Amino acid sequence: MTTEIAMSCATAAFVAAAVVAVYWTRVALRLRARVAGLEEACAVRDAAMEQLVAVGLPTAADPMADPGPAAAAFTPARSLVGTAFAENAGVLAQRYTGGVHRLQAEAAEAAERRGEEKAHQTTESAVRSFAEAVVGLGANLSKVVGQAMRQHRGHEMFETLTLIDHTVQQMVRQAQSYVVVCGGLPGRRWPAQSMTDVVRGAMGRIQDYQRIRPRELPRQVIGQAVEPAVHALAMLLDNAARYSPPGSFVDVTFQDGHHGVTVIIDDAGVRMSSEQLDSARRTLSGQDPVDLHRFGPHPKIGFPTVAALSRRYGFQVSVDGSSPFGGTRAALFIPERLLADAAAPAPPTTPKTVPQTQPESGPDPEADAGLPRRRRQAASADAERTAPALSASPPRPSLAAAWQSNAHRNESAGAKTDSAEGTL
Repeated sequence: MTTEIAMSCATAAFVAAAVVAVYWTRVALRLRARVAGLEEACAVRDAAMEQLVAVGLPTAADPMADPGPAAAAFTPARSLVGTAFAENAGVLAQRYTGGVHRLQAEAAEAAERRGEEKAHQTTESAVRSFAEAVVGLGANLSKVVGQAMRQHRGHEMFETLTLIDHTVQQMVRQAQSYVVVCGGLPGRRWPAQSMTDVVRGAMGRIQDYQRIRPRELPRQVIGQAVEPAVHALAMLLDNAARYSPPGSFVDVTFQDGHHGVTVIIDDAGVRMSSEQLDSARRTLSGQDPVDLHRFGPHPKIGFPTVAALSRRYGFQVSVDGSSPFGGTRAALFIPERLLADAAAPAPPTTPKTVPQTQPESGPDPEADAGLPRRRRQAASADAERTAPALSASPPRPSLAAAWQSNAHRNESAGAKTDSAEGTL
């Protein structure tokens, strides 16, 4: 009995041991299979990551390669499709590729912008150097012609010399405009001049000066602002005369205000369209930057030149279609800080040779005598000063000769012809 019980227990123990052995054998096999699968998955992921790092990302970052979709940088194996690893790796590749492409585009744009800026600077420097050379030659020629004019005053040759000098002044004005547009300064310096002489100087630099009807104002412009004011007015007067009928006149009047003097130019030409007015206002206000590359084969540098002078010296320029003659009105405002009191009148030592229209009314004694600078506006005084008298100077063959001759004498008295001008 005892033996049978022992045999039964031994058999049960053997069976239990066998069952346990089989169970753990199967568990071990499953673990081995799982470990093998994990090792294989790790190998696949390692291979995918190696492909991404060694091939995918460098290809995406290569600027010479064809720009494909961002997901092309990472191509997962079939066993990784749909896994979190594949999704995360794809997002990483996409962000990397997008960032690289964005940086490449920004770098290319910056390089292109630097190239354009360098090309613009080179072009402006070349144009400015050429224009300054022309201005220098024109100034030398003007001095030679001026000396000849003084030697032959009263002879038949004098009129021919004045026409030559007038043409030289127009040539110098055109070249000086390119110098100003390219960032240079007006090359001449004069002592303080009255507004009357400033307008006459501007008339001497345009072709149709006989059609300009200026009024007179004794208020003076300080020396540093004379040349910029003359040049700006010359461009506006040339524009008014060029785009108005040959038989019409261009009136120049003054508005002497508390904060400065406004020179008003009215022509009887064809009014500018709304698009032209908008373009001119954007240019004069500085909203449209001046770019030589945008001027085209037939550049118009009148308004860009005036805009450059206005920004540098503080002028304010406006254009509109409010001319009483049906044309265009241009207004140049010169602030008070660029003005001085009117100089005391002196008896003329030489007869004036400034071509102007015949006076329509007698000169204003108050305007001739000049008024001191006002610090407070008075209604009665303002009413009398808003309409200065027409110039009483008789017409002459050339206006440039008279003003330039007087300017040369002023230069010898204290002003120097210099390419460097005082800052304002």
